[in-house]
Amino acid sequence: MEGYFMNKNKVIIFYLLMLVNHVAHVFEEIWGRFWILNKVGLGKYLAINWVLFCIPVVLFYYVFRDKRWAYIVSILYAGFMALQGIGHYMLTIITGRYFNGFAGGYTGIGLIIIGSGLIYYLLMGVKTRI
Repeated sequence: MEGYFMNKNKVIIFYLLMLVNHVAHVFEEIWGRFWILNKVGLGKYLAINWVLFCIPVVLFYYVFRDKRWAYIVSILYAGFMALQGIGHYMLTIITGRYFNGFAGGYTGIGLIIIGSGLIYYLLMGVKTRI
């Protein structure tokens, strides 16, 4: 039973780190004038990102309440964020454009690291709930 609580604590820590990094990533995209901002404008961009941020916050609540389905859906969220981090980081390196290009590469590194750790601990949590 002790391992269960230690793993849940790690899930909570990694999830909160991911949520903080998610917000920092959006701020970095705005600061670096991510190319999509030119297409949709700041207001729509923030509205879309607000909705996209509310989804993992709700998932976090249900992970905290130990719902197995929330662990599984959160694995998808963490995987998507890790892939997004890889994309931003690689495109920044390949194109050499950060400003007015693929801003988000710095927090993308955090998305990769934290997302991978979150996936690992969520998988461990799913195994204990079968």
